[in-house]
Amino acid sequence: MKLVKMSIAAVVTALLAGCSGSMVVPMQEHASILSNADQAKQALSQTTSCCKGFNEFNYVSLPEGETLLAIDGKQPSYQFDEGMSYFAAYRLPVNTGNLAITLASQVSKTVLIPKVVMLDAEFKVTRVLGESVFTYQPAHLLDNDRIEGKVFVDRSMPGNPATETYMVVYAPADELAGSTTILHPAKAFARANGTVEPNIKDPLIPHSPWGLVQIKVVDMAKGQGIEAVFKPEYSDKVEMSQAKPAATTAAVAAASSKPAPAMLSETESFYNSQIEKAVKAGDIDKAMQLVNEAERAGSTKAKSVFIDAVKRSQKN
Repeated sequence: MKLVKMSIAAVVTALLAGCSGSMVVPMQEHASILSNADQAKQALSQTTSCCKGFNEFNYVSLPEGETLLAIDGKQPSYQFDEGMSYFAAYRLPVNTGNLAITLASQVSKTVLIPKVVMLDAEFKVTRVLGESVFTYQPAHLLDNDRIEGKVFVDRSMPGNPATETYMVVYAPADELAGSTTILHPAKAFARANGTVEPNIKDPLIPHSPWGLVQIKVVDMAKGQGIEAVFKPEYSDKVEMSQAKPAATTAAVAAASSKPAPAMLSETESFYNSQIEKAVKAGDIDKAMQLVNEAERAGSTKAKSVFIDAVKRSQKN
């Protein structure tokens, strides 16, 4: 059952805004995965570890774009530091720029609290990303309630064995006894329609070893002219690539040789505020598009505003 009802006007607005280009998670098709935490825990208690180490995992290629990961009893299990867990193992896309990977664990009657292990080419752990990255996000337009986080992967050193190559997603065993409070559907409906929120308790959703995770992989250099770099949760350092792509046609070369007219200060301020809002909302794609658009229109500050906004978001 969908947790948040939306008005027809809200759906139309979302579609007109281009949200229809994103995957709408088919919750009903996977209802059994998100319906009974006790059943999932019982199934997990009867499993054994598939492997002796990360090097024995079966890694599936993770494509750019959107992937829907269903973690249930069909997935292998492994004895992680926190205990036994079902997991999914991926090989990251190759021949790309730096990657922005969004993982959103869907909330229904249960929810999987995700944890991510990043590995280098030799299957050595480079990072473990958990509660400092993944937070609850209430339903909005076409997005369900979810536990969401973003992982940034540096690809500035191709061929280096230390470059992050693999990603493992699992539900840590030490989270399974807990629950997450979500926004009540009636309150969400009131907020969406600008009415007074009812005075009712928000639901508690039990954690489960099973779950449905929407994964979105974006090559931050492709078609954007912007390079993002490694931004783990324990570092706020952000650098931009100084490399400039060569023009591939005479038309592109001619266009790039003509400097854009100076942007009005009011227009510059508008773009900057929209970029900051997009980063704060976690919509890196939109922020990058705004930077690209602003620079074509003559902005000289959009890129630095973007970098500063990303730095602040990584500190939160």
